[in-house]
Amino acid sequence: MTEVNSVLELLNKQEKLNNGNIPRMVKNYFLEMCFVIYEMARITKSGGYCVMVNDNVRYGGEEIPVDLILSEFAECFGFNINKIFVLPKGKGNSSQQMGHYGRTEVRKCVYLWQKK
Repeated sequence: MTEVNSVLELLNKQEKLNNGNIPRMVKNYFLEMCFVIYEMARITKSGGYCVMVNDNVRYGGEEIPVDLILSEFAECFGFNINKIFVLPKGKGNSSQQMGHYGRTEVRKCVYLWQKK
């Protein structure tokens, strides 16, 4: 997570982001998701499952591995990461980025976590 914040701040200083608020938005997104995953872990019984669908994102040409970061949070809060299913068709990047980086897909995933 620290690496993501550092890269986004650098891209922002280099004016490679289309919006200067992106670093703060991403940081706050992960902060909020940390609370969400904590609460899911708190209410899930031992041996119970949590399934989540989400996709990675790309800013300034840099992909943020949301799937791996959120799964790391889940492990910290007592989940085993049983599987991260990568869907066969990913999500395309935004029109703002297509002009600079071409059309590329980012992973769209389903997470299967089990409470320890």
